[in-house]
Amino acid sequence: MKRLILLLFSLFTLSSLHLSRAQDPMKVLDIAAERIRKAGNVKIEYKAGLFAGATEKASASGTMWLQGSKMKLDVDGIMTWYDGKTRWCYLPSANEVNIDEPSKKEMASMNPYTFMDIYKKGFKMTVKETVLRGDAVYEVYLKARYAKMDVKEVYVDIRKSDYQPLCIRVREDNDWQRVSVLSFEGNLQLADDFFTFPQKDYPDVLVNDMR
Repeated sequence: MKRLILLLFSLFTLSSLHLSRAQDPMKVLDIAAERIRKAGNVKIEYKAGLFAGATEKASASGTMWLQGSKMKLDVDGIMTWYDGKTRWCYLPSANEVNIDEPSKKEMASMNPYTFMDIYKKGFKMTVKETVLRGDAVYEVYLKARYAKMDVKEVYVDIRKSDYQPLCIRVREDNDWQRVSVLSFEGNLQLADDFFTFPQKDYPDVLVNDMR
């Protein structure tokens, strides 16, 4: 009987330690961020929404390609290329491409995986287990410690089976941005010029250079 009690105690202790590690919010985000980085060049299909409280003010569906700081976006037919310094935004309705050099903060607001670079400083974190779109997930909640921080709150829903982020919700002022990740592909072969505007494909485009 004594051996049985010791065995049960040991199993309970190991189970509790494993659960504790799995539910540590920093650890969950660390694993998710590392897996995204290891995926290298990625393609993401997503749906984004802007909310005032529970009211949706705007929404869009898009596809995003990422390579480090480089980005390409197709949002409802509006194309954006960003090579890490210069951004080209093509508006098909006007056959016009606008060129500028946005700030890193501005580009970060377009990237649903910005949480990978901000969560380690200035946030209090909690985590709970729940279900999203039929998948068991860790819902990590981040709350800013200081009023001067731009990002006030973040929710990241991370699938338990592979630590893939499925939904990211961010509040800066009073509005919430929500990005639902619908598909994720990693380790793609993308050439450097994939993230620059292909001028030859748009011979008659009107160029508006705002640099």
